[in-house]
Amino acid sequence: MTVRLVSVGLNAITVDAGRKGVLHQGFCQSGPMDWLAFQLANQLCGQHNAPTLEFMGALSFSIEDDCSISVTGPAATIWVNEQQACCWQRMALKAGDQVRVQPERLGARHYVATPSGFAVSPAVASACTVKRENIGGPHQDGSPLKAGDFLAVNSVKSSRVVACPSSLPAHLLPSYDMTKPIGIVAGYQHEAFSDIAWQRLLNNEYEVTPQMDRMGVRLQGPAVQSAMSGMYSEAIALGSMQVPPDGQPIVMMADRQTLGGYPKVGTLARCDLYRFAQCLAGDKIQFYQLDAANARATWLLQQVAIQKWFGN
Repeated sequence: MTVRLVSVGLNAITVDAGRKGVLHQGFCQSGPMDWLAFQLANQLCGQHNAPTLEFMGALSFSIEDDCSISVTGPAATIWVNEQQACCWQRMALKAGDQVRVQPERLGARHYVATPSGFAVSPAVASACTVKRENIGGPHQDGSPLKAGDFLAVNSVKSSRVVACPSSLPAHLLPSYDMTKPIGIVAGYQHEAFSDIAWQRLLNNEYEVTPQMDRMGVRLQGPAVQSAMSGMYSEAIALGSMQVPPDGQPIVMMADRQTLGGYPKVGTLARCDLYRFAQCLAGDKIQFYQLDAANARATWLLQQVAIQKWFGN
């Protein structure tokens, strides 16, 4: 079974769960920006962490053989042969069907999954596309997908997909309300920041600047100064908030570099990181403090609810 891309808006790449255990070799972890949308797209197709499409802007594609797909992400309109369909559900398609997805917010990221995933030859044990490293993806060189590209789909046992719920209940639908604060856990060099600096971060809005991509998101707002004049470079966790000398925070995302030498005031909580990953330039972000135990418990409760619904 194959999918042919008819038109690609801003960008389209393949992603899976990322490259594990290779940071010491200089490869970034990569993986999806919006982990929750990626996870649920796969679960709706009866699988875990299989290669999916991550795209920004409108996307149109045609189906060459009968198959099922799911589309997840923030608000979008989906048409199948000019008939409207919905996100967050599995759709059975016939050969020749035309699918078009139009996101409500230009720049938001959406995901297309198929049962057993897209057939992408792994590069360093992953299907992830990383343009900066010229690695991965269907073209094996880090380049994004373009109109006219064909994507093969792995064969699948239909019994698993049929047994899997085809839609999500209301309580599992992710919220992408950017007015809700984002949880942050005190970070590696938190002691290097004064209580005043920490409270300044928590009690002010920070605007998302145009300097944002899969590597990181630069924010602008009241400066958060550190007492550190320098430090050795060290590994960077997903969602960590680095603070360079100008005091303007940078949140490190999926394609972040393997090492960094700026102090880190905190790390965005995994339970809220999916929402932050969908922010756009001009969005105003507020933060609230979470301790590590509460952040972990919130994430685990979210995961338990998903596993219970899908019976795994």
